[in-house]
Amino acid sequence: MQVSDSEGVKAFFDGIAFDYQDTHGSADVLLRYRVSIIKRLLGDRGGTLLEIGCGPGIHLFELCKRFDRLIGSDLSPRMIAAAEAKRLNHARRAAIRFVADPAEKLDSVAAGQIDCVLCVGAFEHMLDKPRVLAQARRVLKPGGVFVCLTPNAEYVWYWWLGRMFGCDTKHLSTDQFLTRAEIQDLLAASGFVAGTVGYWRFVPGGDMPRWLAVLLSVADWVGRGLNLGGLRGGLYFKAVKPSDCETVVHR
Repeated sequence: MQVSDSEGVKAFFDGIAFDYQDTHGSADVLLRYRVSIIKRLLGDRGGTLLEIGCGPGIHLFELCKRFDRLIGSDLSPRMIAAAEAKRLNHARRAAIRFVADPAEKLDSVAAGQIDCVLCVGAFEHMLDKPRVLAQARRVLKPGGVFVCLTPNAEYVWYWWLGRMFGCDTKHLSTDQFLTRAEIQDLLAASGFVAGTVGYWRFVPGGDMPRWLAVLLSVADWVGRGLNLGGLRGGLYFKAVKPSDCETVVHR
């Protein structure tokens, strides 16, 4: 879809909000896998969780037992409406809040109130990434963490195979996938302490021929064993907001 600004991005996600589903394999299996990565990166942290670009809240609901308070924000009012409909019947509904608030603004969240910021499969859609990181740093408490799962720009599907087979590799014309080095540079420039950056298994099977999805699943297994980033579809990172007495480390 050709879009030119945040209003176009919002319109796209408003349009799919109540029909949103994972098209890249078994939704339940893939959700459990992503949540396992998130839990590992979060460690034993609790307190207040903010998920930016939360969509219908599927990751937030899976993590709700670990936190005292949870906030989900998204630029799409209809995505928030879909999440809110689920919240109303949830056992921990009193601890969960959803707001229509773009990640570049976060007007609904005060500074220094959040222990963990989470972003899953949404960072690539956000138009002003430095501003997103600045807002994440603003709302985090000193020592708080930002955990993100996003596609890997160096993945062979994105820079070569997709073009070879004439397949679209972006859902929106404004989507921007980042390399590992670009993420590290962004984090350093945003004042975060350099944290963990690594790869996770992401094969966008719904966007390619089935036989190729199977082949790339095998390639992912090889890439994991040999630590070949070009065969891994996803990147994750964990960044820490420094306390007042810490010095930001650039690397």
